[in-house]
Amino acid sequence: MPNQAEQVIERIPMKGRQGGSLYGRPTPEEMTDNKCPVSIFRAAMISKNPARVHELVGILSENCFDVMVMRQWEPELHSALYTGLVLADLTGCTDAEQFEVERNQLIPQIEHMRVPVMYLVSADLMSRASGSLLQEELMVWPARSKETTMYQIQRAIRVYSVSPLSKEESKSVGQQVFKDLSIDRDKMIVERASTVIHLTKTEYSLLTLLLNREGGVCTREDLMSEIWDTDFLGGSNVVDVHIKSLRKKLGDKAGSPRYITTVRGVGYRLAD
Repeated sequence: MPNQAEQVIERIPMKGRQGGSLYGRPTPEEMTDNKCPVSIFRAAMISKNPARVHELVGILSENCFDVMVMRQWEPELHSALYTGLVLADLTGCTDAEQFEVERNQLIPQIEHMRVPVMYLVSADLMSRASGSLLQEELMVWPARSKETTMYQIQRAIRVYSVSPLSKEESKSVGQQVFKDLSIDRDKMIVERASTVIHLTKTEYSLLTLLLNREGGVCTREDLMSEIWDTDFLGGSNVVDVHIKSLRKKLGDKAGSPRYITTVRGVGYRLAD
């Protein structure tokens, strides 16, 4: 009796990573006349209740993703099908403990994953998220629009798949400097005195958003919308927890800020 992986492999034609951009994702030039190229991005949607994510599967398909829907992930599927993204439906979870239990059920051997994994969660859970849960790539579902959904998915893929440039390429890449920090936007690396400061993708996104404002205030609503694709705060400390972690890694202090200043009751901005 073939297992789930063998059944899926049998009915989905294999496609290599020809052309396109990272993971075989089509470039804008390839996506002409609303037609998908031969080499497309392959995603796995994992849900105990596929009806909850039917709309998202449609959105991905419209954007040239091959989507496999299954009730539990099987590790051999990744290498066999060139899966470039895994989305796990955890919208039924009400707290971090339940999230952890259901994630381990949906995705066994999660620690061995070598592709970006996004977790679909409810707005309520997002508003109360804290601790290690905030280090995961979370996306509120249902989302506000197709556009914000695809923006967050493409951002997660881009952040995960960026690879270091060669020495020849790096010569032509400009670096942004803020005080004694050097930010390489192409490599997504932050350094101080030639020492790399290891940031999570969310911490890096927070820092670059603040840099983009060039000293202007980023409200908590702005940050929630840009990074977590939601404008629902509801007393959440999601932004504050990540800013605190970012400050710690930068060696910054809220009381005497060198890099990030708190604008009380509003949000954050770059320090003068």
